Amino acid sequence: MEDNTTMDSANTQMCPHFRRCGGCSWLDIPYEEQLANKRATLEQNLAPFVHCEKEELIPALDQFYYRNKMEFTFGGTVEEPLIGQHYKGSFHRIENLTRCLLFDRRIGGVLDKVRKYAKAGALEPYDPKTHAGFLRHLKVRCSKTDDEMMIILVTAAEFAKAGEFAKIFEEFPFIKSVYYGINSRLSDIADCEKLFLLSGKEYLAENMDGTSFMISPESFFQPNTMMSAMMYGKAREMMDLTGDEYVLDLYSGSGGMGLYIARNIKYLYSIEIQNESVEIMKKNLSSNGIENAEPICGDVKTALALIRRKSFDYAILDPPRSGMSKKAIRRVALKDINKILFFSCKIETGVQNLIEFGKYGYKVTRAIPFDMFPNTPFMETVFLLSR
Repeated sequence: MEDNTTMDSANTQMCPHFRRCGGCSWLDIPYEEQLANKRATLEQNLAPFVHCEKEELIPALDQFYYRNKMEFTFGGTVEEPLIGQHYKGSFHRIENLTRCLLFDRRIGGVLDKVRKYAKAGALEPYDPKTHAGFLRHLKVRCSKTDDEMMIILVTAAEFAKAGEFAKIFEEFPFIKSVYYGINSRLSDIADCEKLFLLSGKEYLAENMDGTSFMISPESFFQPNTMMSAMMYGKAREMMDLTGDEYVLDLYSGSGGMGLYIARNIKYLYSIEIQNESVEIMKKNLSSNGIENAEPICGDVKTALALIRRKSFDYAILDPPRSGMSKKAIRRVALKDINKILFFSCKIETGVQNLIEFGKYGYKVTRAIPFDMFPNTPFMETVFLLSR
């Protein structure tokens, strides 16, 4: 059995959950060594692109407390409820967190308050094996711009005492929004079928270089605000915009890169499969006074056909970690797109996608990696493709 009591560095001594929690798996590795490991991963995976200008990995601005979103899972019993992350290597075991070095310094007090409320109210944690129980997840989002927090409690059924639950956060002045949502499905995910605002703001807000982004309970937004602002700025420089460009933004979330550059281009077409993110994108466009954009809700494989314009100067692609399907790549590649800006948060699947684009004549000309996720093996890389 692994010795969970051994601590290898000052960093691991900061976290009593290391080696059990499945979060920051590289916490015991000095940061310079983390960067060296990621550089080696980049060198190995980018080897096929011999003519690509590969820039140096950009270190994180903050090694700790950088995430703006976390999803915590309930476990344990009615008598001793747990809230935390899945135990490393075990989907059904929960590490009961008292702090999180990736998220927010204040989260320990929030989790403790919810645990005490659940215990006092005899609220049963949900068991994904038996599908019995009530409390499923606690999602927490933060605005790094305004230093505000949003709470989303996810339950398996309607919560008659939801209003009472919202009141327990009155002692935390930084919590500006409290929701509860219902997920009655068997799949153990934190997405909700219904959402109810219990108190406070409907949205949080982030700001990147003068562009504001509304943050809702379920809309997608890059999890590291500060590094995303740097990444978007570098990506905009890569595009060398003149103001006359027509741009496709695929997998656009609630705005992201497309919203960030909308003022610098002629027209933006965005496609996103999640309806809530599309609705937030519309609100983001309105609040920023941007009118040269058309958000579309749908799957990239089918929604591209809804856009009548045939030629584009750029396509921005920011697919999920699993990457793009070959069918989606084919649909994009068959469009008349001069250049592609491709974002990848998993270098292995990203490279597979880039090789597939190569079959349609696209060449990878430039790559800029960012250490978006310190103390984990993950990073984000922006690629420029042309044909």
